[in-house]
Amino acid sequence: MANRFFALVHATANARAEVATRIQGRSDLAVALDRPECVVIHEATACAIPVLDRGTILGPLFMTGRRQRQTALAPEDAILVHNTVGEFLPRAFWGGYVALLVGETSVAVLRAPFGELPCLAVRTPTATLLASDVAMLTTLGNISPRVDRDATARFLAAPDTRSGETCLAGVEELRGGERLILRPGGATTENMWSPWDHAAGARRILDPVEATARLRDTILSSVATRCSEAGRIAVMLSGGLDSSVLAAAATAGGLEVIGVNVTTSDAAGDERRYARMTAAETGLALVERSLDVHDVDLARSSAATLPRPSTRAFWSSARHQARRVAAENHAPFVATGGGGDNIFCSLQSVSPLLDCRLDIEGRTEFWRVARTIAELTGSDMLTVLRRAWLRSWQPHRQVTDEIDPSFLSAIALTAVHAASRHPWRRRPRHIPPGKGAHVALLVGTQGLAEDGDPLAETPILYPLLSQPIVETCLRIPSWRWFDRGCNRAAARHAFSPLLPAEVAWRRSKGSPDGFVVQLYETNRRLIRAMLLDGKLAGFGLLDVDAIARALDGLGPASGTDHGRIMRLVDVETWSRCWPG
Repeated sequence: MANRFFALVHATANARAEVATRIQGRSDLAVALDRPECVVIHEATACAIPVLDRGTILGPLFMTGRRQRQTALAPEDAILVHNTVGEFLPRAFWGGYVALLVGETSVAVLRAPFGELPCLAVRTPTATLLASDVAMLTTLGNISPRVDRDATARFLAAPDTRSGETCLAGVEELRGGERLILRPGGATTENMWSPWDHAAGARRILDPVEATARLRDTILSSVATRCSEAGRIAVMLSGGLDSSVLAAAATAGGLEVIGVNVTTSDAAGDERRYARMTAAETGLALVERSLDVHDVDLARSSAATLPRPSTRAFWSSARHQARRVAAENHAPFVATGGGGDNIFCSLQSVSPLLDCRLDIEGRTEFWRVARTIAELTGSDMLTVLRRAWLRSWQPHRQVTDEIDPSFLSAIALTAVHAASRHPWRRRPRHIPPGKGAHVALLVGTQGLAEDGDPLAETPILYPLLSQPIVETCLRIPSWRWFDRGCNRAAARHAFSPLLPAEVAWRRSKGSPDGFVVQLYETNRRLIRAMLLDGKLAGFGLLDVDAIARALDGLGPASGTDHGRIMRLVDVETWSRCWPG
């Protein structure tokens, strides 16, 4: 699954010669495209798909409706890709690709929506450098990235919101669904894919039977296609709905699946009962592993090679266990159901009730959705109706950005205010509020799917975030995701035939918070030293007095402060991997 690459765009002769010298004699690298405007180098073991003689597509590429990976483009498709400057790609294909296309006076770079292959960009006086990872930029591009203080402050305030900004100075990133146009005189970035296009009214699937069938078929097809080359995969199986849907789809697609359940010592983190039910129903092999706080080294960052501190210590521990199981069973990657909550509309809001009122004339469905929301939120019907009525008087209210200012200094908050708003939180007027809230949930999925590590020996993939699945979910009206006192109902209905009822309609949800508390309590002294005397404090980004008060407080951890402080630790550890 190696897909690492490096590209030079509009480079001087000296810059091209220097790169040619660096790759000379390296049998692990090959040239995918060599034109005056653009040179693309990639790992020799990877497949590069030519686009006529004027471009290349790197990474996994799948045609919609077909179940095998593309190794070439049909001549007519190659012409369409070139003539539309790549716009044809997300309309007819999906996957984890990055495409580079040479035009008359420009070079276009596209990244697949929710694609796991990164595309970093650095502009220098002699060329624009593009690469899959920072290591490629340093070894072939001869750059030395440093921590960007202000960008790190913005990450601390909104760690789940992605933009083209990384936390390394001068290193930008093309996000999924974007197209970068590079010209000798400058560059522009534009969206080639938007969730709003698929949430629009004309594309809605109103019939519940059709919605259930399409969702099930799309998930089965996409998971089978995405994982078919592996034959055998390891699935992180918590026992929750999303991981169980993934496991059921993979086994139904004929894949050999090894489920990996990672448990913690507290009750909230022990979901083995549900994972065993799913394993028994689907026939997959289940391996159970446990986490121990003493196995977690807070001073070591699993994001050390990445351009932003996108991993968490407790996640890394669980993933390490899953990767070990994958290696022991010769599975080339680990699949996780991460992002399922988001695409399956895991809302606890009255907004979908407003969409229901706007979409249908009959009262039966309205009252059904109202009862479900009341049961889901633990409210009475009068409260739900009152909140819906109040919300109806604010038809154009937008979903706000999720900013967490806690434990940040005034210097950091000044940098945060310069951040731009994510376009998926700017609801167009023709989109109803419930669907707007659904789309806003997708903001967090970008970091899951797109912050991949091309250097990882055993990659982590998110098959539920495949473009066809996301688009199908967006076409289902928000209120169709609510039934029987549950959200994510369309997915529950779709996979009820393949899962135990206790899993498919499960309302409880496991949580790693107990493990995070244990990490916090076990390492208070280390955390204090890291944060109060560390790099972030040296940058002036932290409110060290507030952190000291929280760490020195008597009694066990409570509330949310411990989780926030552990996030700061993750960023601190990452920052120590870079100069600046």
